[in-house]
Amino acid sequence: MRDTAGSTVRPAAALFALTLTVSSVLLGSTILNVALPTMQTDLGASTTEQQWFLNAYTLTFAGFLLVAGNAGDRWGLKRLLVWGSAAFAVTTAVAGFLDSPLAIIVLRALMGVAAATIMPTTLAVILRIFPAGDRARAIATWAAASGLSISLGPLLGGALLSADMWWGSVLELVALFALLGLAATLAWIPAIPASGRGELRMMPVAGSLAGIGLLVFGVVHATDDGWAYPGTWLPAAAGVVVLAGLVLAEVRHREPLLDVGLFRRPSFTVAAVALTLGSFVVFGYLYFTTFYLQILRGYSPLRTGLLLIPLSAGLVAGAPLSRVATERFGARTTIATGIALMTAGCACITRLGGHTAAGWFVADAFVLQLGFALVLAPGTTLASSSVPAERAGAGSALLNTLRQLGSALGVAVLGSVLWSRYSGAVLDRLTGSPAGVRRAAAESLASALATGDRTATEAAEAAFLGAMHVTALVAAGVCGVALLVTLCVRTSSRRGRTVAARTPEPQRAGADRGA
Repeated sequence: MRDTAGSTVRPAAALFALTLTVSSVLLGSTILNVALPTMQTDLGASTTEQQWFLNAYTLTFAGFLLVAGNAGDRWGLKRLLVWGSAAFAVTTAVAGFLDSPLAIIVLRALMGVAAATIMPTTLAVILRIFPAGDRARAIATWAAASGLSISLGPLLGGALLSADMWWGSVLELVALFALLGLAATLAWIPAIPASGRGELRMMPVAGSLAGIGLLVFGVVHATDDGWAYPGTWLPAAAGVVVLAGLVLAEVRHREPLLDVGLFRRPSFTVAAVALTLGSFVVFGYLYFTTFYLQILRGYSPLRTGLLLIPLSAGLVAGAPLSRVATERFGARTTIATGIALMTAGCACITRLGGHTAAGWFVADAFVLQLGFALVLAPGTTLASSSVPAERAGAGSALLNTLRQLGSALGVAVLGSVLWSRYSGAVLDRLTGSPAGVRRAAAESLASALATGDRTATEAAEAAFLGAMHVTALVAAGVCGVALLVTLCVRTSSRRGRTVAARTPEPQRAGADRGA
């Protein structure tokens, strides 16, 4: 096989290099979850700082996705992939050896910038070097590796921490994956000529980072000060205003990076809402269940990772099922079924207690991820099929940005609901306790358990379970919104039934831009 420049391409080797590279990026998004309790103990990280360990990565990831496709056009896809992988490996390796929460947050943000150059570029390379007949299978392999990496992150991280490695070892593992991906890229990815057409407009990137950052900042800090505090709602409101201004500016631009005009297409709207809110729930779920398993139940990081394996199993089972269901019932029906399963999974979290059998959690995790699997593939294909070939890049950039935004807001919103409810409930339960015990118990569940006070321990456990149940119901409500949009927005039934059977043939310009 030869690429567009006439170089010989080894398809299997090239695809292996691309999946290895993108896997390192997605491992970096979830592997730190199981390390949060250890980081709290070793670094004295507050609950707010723990949320920022995760969100700093996804925020810059989302913001710089907008310009990544254009950077590939200007400098060349392989060159961008090589430099992005190298930067990702270095920033990840350095972050693992830091002992300052603020410094870790800064390095995680830089990791997100590097990750934004990698993920869309790997897909763009597939679109450029694989012929139409092989492209669908290559994309399916790429997507499967991406999904499994997200689910396997907690397991690999848990194995390292249970072997008495320090918290940063989980990031060193990610850096190792990135270095292997870099070596494979240098060896097996052919040089793809730059088109020179990419216009690097940094204002939309700055606007998206500022808007999303302010919004998430306000939401995260509701944990400490409550929603009525000006330091909470003022940044959140400012973020909404900045994002609204960005949307208006991009609507008027002749070549928008953020092509919100795509929402005029009902199929794209359904897919975008389902994927964004699905990511919101899945990443928020990974965040709060980590504390349930490791702190409340006292499970080791390895056992926690093993109990999260059903997330991978649900994805593996759901991927082929989603294709069969889409061909038979249509994309929208399949997506709606997946969201309904996610809603049920979130609602069933309210049945988890301090001594609930692990099998209940395993079954619930499987149902939740099976539901997301029924959303992921049909939603991505439905969105792609609803966008003209010449706008494929803009559609992909917008969809990926929204998914990353959903992931960040899932941790921020659900985390804030969890800890604000917990803090209020535990203080109510410890009205007659000494001030020092009440203050420690209100900080976090781990701090409450560390007091050794039996009354504080019992109050904290009950408060956390109640807060987690409320958080799960909020997540179920978010799924309900996605389900309503999916059912109420009218799409073409004919298109919905046929998207699974075909992959659109993007023009070269579209493939180059967005990945």
